[in-house]
Amino acid sequence: MEPKKQFKVGVHQGGGPEPGYQWTALIDSHSFEEAQDFLSPDQYHHLAMQVKELAMSDNPKSSLTIDVEPIEDFFELRDKGGVLGKINARIYYCVDVKRRRIVSLSTWNKKKEGPTPEHIKVRVRRRMRIYYELADDLDLQASAI
Repeated sequence: MEPKKQFKVGVHQGGGPEPGYQWTALIDSHSFEEAQDFLSPDQYHHLAMQVKELAMSDNPKSSLTIDVEPIEDFFELRDKGGVLGKINARIYYCVDVKRRRIVSLSTWNKKKEGPTPEHIKVRVRRRMRIYYELADDLDLQASAI
């Protein structure tokens, strides 16, 4: 995959309903594929709406309405039940304050209790490193994801 096409735009800063998104939300194409492996279209939409809500906030590193926890230098959005049923969904993302971007790096269906496994942390760190290597050169065309 061409590295610059690895990231797609979910929402653009300044777009959306009033007062508009305060952050651009990007999704790593691998994270999108991971989500497609275990989420229905309605379930994906539900989680995408949560990311959009974070993009409308002053600080996407925490939320009063969305379950967000810091892990190392990235964050974990956690959700289960409702439209997700028995799925215990996790979205791992970083916040690029300099460029005002939220970047979804990995999506995972957590099936066991306990902390985030090391292999997930390694995956997220690797994708975050790639994002920051490409961040200034990304062509942020709108995408239908």
